[in-house]
Amino acid sequence: MSKTLCILEGVEVIQDADLRVSFVADADIDADGANGQNGGKPAYKSDNGGSEALANGGMKIEGGHVVFAEPWGKDIVLQKDGRPLVLADGVIPSRTSYKFTGRSETDPAAYVDAETVPYIVVSPAIRNAAKGVVLGCKARVTNTANGKSVDAVVADIGPRKKIGELSIAAARAIGIPSSPRTGGEDQKTIKYELWPDTAASVNGVDYDLMPA
Repeated sequence: MSKTLCILEGVEVIQDADLRVSFVADADIDADGANGQNGGKPAYKSDNGGSEALANGGMKIEGGHVVFAEPWGKDIVLQKDGRPLVLADGVIPSRTSYKFTGRSETDPAAYVDAETVPYIVVSPAIRNAAKGVVLGCKARVTNTANGKSVDAVVADIGPRKKIGELSIAAARAIGIPSSPRTGGEDQKTIKYELWPDTAASVNGVDYDLMPA
């Protein structure tokens, strides 16, 4: 028997008896974890030339340096003094909630690459209400408007009241505009499915389940 886990932005989130969680929502584009580690474009660069705007990460350029512009600046790898870490090539590494075991917090490759890995973002409300481990689990995204689908991993935990977010690579795979700056889908035509307690395997990488 299915049960309602929560309702977010008017979207009902259902979990079936086999633990599958599903909902149909719109789609925002998440660039977190895109640090150029797999040859793709990084999300953030010190010249604001990354796929995502510095402002959307709560940052700005001030006096020739990248600094936080907003107190909510988040998901950015930090230096010891609390400022955004800027690598020699100008990349500012960003983080996903999923971090590969055994890698340093400051390693750009410790996080899931939004540019090349299909992943979805879920609300803490879903993670906490669902039976089974969500972070690192198998997922699938389907564009009901064109029938395109892609297997994915739950790699990021987003804002509590937000629903409907996926990586650049996932958006590209299902045929919606994939730019973090201008892309996404406003209509509730994207079906999200995830299987808590079933670890994902995407692009030849096996993921671990990460309990809350």
